[in-house]
Amino acid sequence: MKKRKLALLSALVMTLSTPPLHVFAGDAMPPTGDAVFKKNQPVTHGYRAVDIENWNPETDPDAERLRAHVPLQTRNQSFAPTQANPKLSPETEFFNLTGDYDNYFFGSTPYNNEFSNYLFNFWQYTDYYGGWHGTATEDVPSNLYDPNESWEKRAFEFGIVDLPNPAYTNAAHKNGVKSVGCIFIPRGGQPYDLLLRQREDGTFPVAEKLIEMKEYFGFDGYFINQETSIKPEHIKKYKAFTKTLIDAGVYTQWYDTVDDKQGKLTYQPSLIPSHSSFVRDDEMGGTINNSVFMNYNWNSPDGWNNGDSTDQKYIKKTVEEAKQRGIDPLKTVFSGVEAGMGSFGGSHNSTRNMDIILDQETGNPLTSIATLGGNFVQHALDEHLGDPSKNLRGDDDHQWMIAERERMWYTGVKIDPTDTEEQKGYARPDVGVKDASEWTGISRYITERSVINESTFVTNFNTGHGMKYYMNGKVSNDEEWSNINLQDILPTWQWWIDTEGAKLQADFDYGDAVENGDKFTYRPIGGYRGGSSLVLNGSLDAKNFLRLYKTDLDVKNTTTASITYNKTSADDRSEIQLGVIFKDAPDQVEYIAVPNSGEKTKGYVTAKLDLSAYANREIAVLGLAFDPKGESVQDYQVNIGELKLTDGQDYTPSTPSGNEVKNRFDTNEINVVWNREDYSKVKQYHLYAQLNNGKEEFLGGVYGDNFYVKNLDKHVVALKLTAVGPDNTESEPAIISLNRKDFISNVKVKENSEGLDITWGKENRGSKIRFDLSFTDGRQDTYTKTVDKNLASTQFEVPVKDDDRYLLKISNLDSTGKAIDTVSYAGKMKDIYSEPFDGSYYIDGSTLGIDVPSSKDWWHMYITINGEAVKPKKDYNGTTTDYFIRGYHDLNGLAVPKQGSVIGITLEDYMGNMSEVKHITVN
Repeated sequence: MKKRKLALLSALVMTLSTPPLHVFAGDAMPPTGDAVFKKNQPVTHGYRAVDIENWNPETDPDAERLRAHVPLQTRNQSFAPTQANPKLSPETEFFNLTGDYDNYFFGSTPYNNEFSNYLFNFWQYTDYYGGWHGTATEDVPSNLYDPNESWEKRAFEFGIVDLPNPAYTNAAHKNGVKSVGCIFIPRGGQPYDLLLRQREDGTFPVAEKLIEMKEYFGFDGYFINQETSIKPEHIKKYKAFTKTLIDAGVYTQWYDTVDDKQGKLTYQPSLIPSHSSFVRDDEMGGTINNSVFMNYNWNSPDGWNNGDSTDQKYIKKTVEEAKQRGIDPLKTVFSGVEAGMGSFGGSHNSTRNMDIILDQETGNPLTSIATLGGNFVQHALDEHLGDPSKNLRGDDDHQWMIAERERMWYTGVKIDPTDTEEQKGYARPDVGVKDASEWTGISRYITERSVINESTFVTNFNTGHGMKYYMNGKVSNDEEWSNINLQDILPTWQWWIDTEGAKLQADFDYGDAVENGDKFTYRPIGGYRGGSSLVLNGSLDAKNFLRLYKTDLDVKNTTTASITYNKTSADDRSEIQLGVIFKDAPDQVEYIAVPNSGEKTKGYVTAKLDLSAYANREIAVLGLAFDPKGESVQDYQVNIGELKLTDGQDYTPSTPSGNEVKNRFDTNEINVVWNREDYSKVKQYHLYAQLNNGKEEFLGGVYGDNFYVKNLDKHVVALKLTAVGPDNTESEPAIISLNRKDFISNVKVKENSEGLDITWGKENRGSKIRFDLSFTDGRQDTYTKTVDKNLASTQFEVPVKDDDRYLLKISNLDSTGKAIDTVSYAGKMKDIYSEPFDGSYYIDGSTLGIDVPSSKDWWHMYITINGEAVKPKKDYNGTTTDYFIRGYHDLNGLAVPKQGSVIGITLEDYMGNMSEVKHITVN
């Protein structure tokens, strides 16, 4: 296969403009302390083209535990009268290219015991959510990652495909948002045309596998980060490849960078004919990609910086070209915004005077919008505070700053979606925003969306992480956590408060284990169910109506609402009221009083309200009002733990079935599995631990069919699994008994060149111990051995291959041979072998290239020609190496040797094993 010469481009940063992009000092950080991923924790990884072509979920590490199962929810039809800006068109879409949790380059996990992860809170403005960079490929040693080193000097490989974190896919789908993975073209050492390999019948095996992976993992499509030129002869093939994806229902967004004549990498300030054909090409059968991410320069008439801010020539050219091509600019063209580089102060032209995108007659955007790096609100915190070395973004006590910065980014710097005008000279130095003069907020351009419909809705204002986990206002688990699977549908507006007096402050309260900054004056008490509650506090001198949710809820003659609250301030005459706006009267708020709600409470209490008087009407807005009833109440505070509306039906699910501990590891990790019910009946599964003192502890939850527990307390005697219905009711628990007396302890396994050496504690009950060894990477042979328990050690002789993943199940047997208890041990056989090079060479014009090895664990490639070493032209960290580094050096651009020359190629793997030399004669 002839291949083009590749230039080494960024593996991490999306080079969307001619000048070099800014790289945040606050780069992705690995977890530390107790949050470090454990041995058997499910973690995502990147994929090379060869990995994708051979992909099988049964041999992909953790694949079964990394699936998303929440179906994409349908959003309500727009209803302009209750929008923050009724004149804003709902047709404009928003593509949010950012990241999950901390965007860690060595993979992410669906949930972890760490509060200070970034939890996205603004799904209501987002239509598509995904990433733009990659994740390290399978089995890259974590010690190769140095977060203090610049990305250009990191010598490890990123996958050409990065899949979304399944927890984020679940959260996105719950809110009606499509979850999108990334195809990055190129990666260092991975030529783009490996993706385009065709069979004789013209079909694309990699494309077919990408479709299969999208279906298996439960997400919606791919952002194609096109970062290199392509050969002219590959243009039609490339278009046919992406068309294969969209014809199978895979959503694709293509980064607008190459032309359709020469395939040359060119960054344009507007959509032009030679680029728009990568979106629609009638000669190729119509739609080639669903949409296009247009390069940032549309916001400046000179194509880069400091042009006349009132000039719309590039955005108008884009609209004209889209219409000429038969493309809907509001469904297909997304004007790119460099959020990470521009932030609040407009230091990038794309964030400076965003109003250029608006139609001057209607005030609505002419195209849709895509932002890159919106998670700068977390990642750039240290840089914006003036000291990038501190990693305050990873500190629990600084998470309130990130939440405030996120609100400023999405709802305007005044944190009010009804006030999105430019605020010249405005700053928030307390959260590292020195200049917010140039940013008006996503909500200025994108209408709020909602999936809240039918006749039942409930929220606990749980953002998906916490310093503790609360059940019914009491601490159920005192360990910090992040799990966006558990995130409620959060308020549509943060914050829209109508009042003729002082506005109360609103926030999410995580309890007193974390700081909330000088801005907030409330006394933290924590959550009701989950990690947080909604808190309102301040001077209450006039009625405050807090609009919370945009809805389309049907009211029946059996409908009731309930408010669970904790009023911690002193008794007064104030009153909490449910505020409801109906579709048939959008300018009128109906207030329903909560009796005696001015009294200080002793913990959380629940008030139930009858809504039958409003039967057959549709609720368009659900909110809460706080009325001082003629007084001025100082230091007012109330926490809302639950807001619920139900039609009176019993939505309690059945007890889960099929629940069992699939694997209980010697490291106190366990995997629990069960049979998953349809999402219409069950919205979540909750797992609890029953302790030997009778107490119950919440372990976590997900909508799915399995859950991983990182640290199972030694005092746990049983596991309880419940199903949660649409109204937050929980089923009767399915119970799994754990007999600690029979638990096999002190298991130690040492891999050697002959197999395994195994030892265990003599204190274990039973007469014999059985060992069952299988492999999880496709190797089919299995082994079983039974020995007397009192031996306390044994050798397990197994043919050793190349770093094979194994699962060893160790079972205590009673006198009849029945297993009393089983513990699992997962690992890899000793790596004593490096696979030899399995490719060849190719001549591309005047240069020589070497194929990318298919070996999964090769690290260094040694190349000789006629016995003399060939060294890379590019140094690594200022040092010339005599080998090519995987993921850092491209394997092409070498001098073409004479005919008859012998090329020798040796591969060294991550463990230092050297392969046999493969010799290839140049023809």
